[in-house]
Parts: sequence; C-alpha cells; structure tokens
Amino acid sequence: MVTFEGQVHSFCKMTPGFELFSFQHITTLLIFIALTAIVIVQGNRTDEPLKSDIGMMIAGITFSTLILDAVYKLVFGTFSIFEDLPFFMCDLVAFVLPFILYFRNRKWIGILYFWALGGTLQALLTPDLKDGFPTFHFFRYFIGHAGIIMAILYTVIVRKIQIGWQDFIRAVIYAQVYLICVHMINHLIGSNYGYTMAKPPGGSILDLMGPWPWYILAGEGLMLVLFLLLLAPFLLIPAAKRHQENEGL
Repeated sequence: MVTFEGQVHSFCKMTPGFELFSFQHITTLLIFIALTAIVIVQGNRTDEPLKSDIGMMIAGITFSTLILDAVYKLVFGTFSIFEDLPFFMCDLVAFVLPFILYFRNRKWIGILYFWALGGTLQALLTPDLKDGFPTFHFFRYFIGHAGIIMAILYTVIVRKIQIGWQDFIRAVIYAQVYLICVHMINHLIGSNYGYTMAKPPGGSILDLMGPWPWYILAGEGLMLVLFLLLLAPFLLIPAAKRHQENEGL
C-alpha cells in the first residue's frame, strides 16, 4: 500500500533539483521584484489602517512559512534541532518581524533594514536549497526570504523612515552579538547555524572567502561594505536636497 508520505517523496524525486542562476531562479527573483514594487506603490496610495495592514500581512505570510515548515517536517519525521530551529539569521528575522512591525519598534526596524538587505538578499541570490520548483521547500524558501525583504522595504519606504548612522552602528553591534550567541549554540548542540562552524554544503558567496575561520572574518568585512552601501542612499538624498535648497536661495 502506497502511503501519502511515499507519494510525496516520489513526487519530490520527479521534480528537478535547484540550480543557481537557472531559469527558475532568475524568474522567481524577477517575480518578487515586481511584487515588491507593486505593494510599495499600493502602500503609498492607501491610507491607514490599510497602509499598516499591508506590511503586517507580508510579515505574517513570512512568519507562517516558518510554522508550515516546522509542521511539515514534524509530520514526516524530518525535523532536526541541528538545522530547523529558528537560529539562522533569516529565520530569526522572519520570526520577530511581525512583532516588530506590530509594535512599530523603530530601533529594530533600522537594524532589520541592514540585516535583511545585507544578509537575506544574499540568501536569495545564492540559495542554500536542493529542491527546485514546484516543491514545498522551494516555495517556503523563496516566500520566506523574499517576504522579509519585501516587508522591510515596504515599511522603510512607505513609512518614510530615515535610516542613519545610529541604525548602522546598532546593526553591526547586534550582528556580532548574534554571531557570538549562535556560535555558542553550535558548540553546545553540534549544529552549524549561521555557518559559524563550516560553509553551507551548496554553493555560496562564502566559497570565495577562504577556509574556516577566515571566511567569517572576510564575511565581516563584506558586511561592513554592504551596510555602508545600504546607508549611502539615506546620506546622499538629504545632501542632494540641501544642495537644491541652497541653489534656490
């Protein structure tokens, strides 16, 4: 007798694996870019409470992917404390994001702006993913990660939040706290959250940064560069406005 679990596994075997920068990868990224632009435009055209509801809805969908993934793995007996606890930075952000937006915590919105666009964006460009379209893991991965970026960009742009140096410093400091804490967890239970113990098995940008522990130090340098690039628009736009105002005097 063929069980439901067996049918699911048979289906997964028939689906193609995921390939970096393949047609399905590029197409998926373009779809999420278009959706992000649409929700931001719509958010700028709406009033409260719908303006806030849109951001919360995106964050809620992102959060739900964590719950669905845990339930799926528990049902099929594949849940592992070594891989499936919300200790990867992207999963941690997805977990806290709805609460941060609900309470409108300005401090953490600033931190997550850098974490999401500096870290989660890399996860979308170089996914640590084995299963391709149209598997559950494919949808869970891209909806979960793209939803983080969509929710943060929506909140910052629609709410007209001015990101500054204080947000940059907080994002860097709290990233160090995260790395120290997750590395301690890895030593305690033998996991590899945050990839502090080894590089991910699939291809990633870490492959260009040398062996352990040098890729961690190189990653810190890359983080600073990315965070500065993400801060730059907020420094340049006010400067351009001041220049225009001075010319008008």
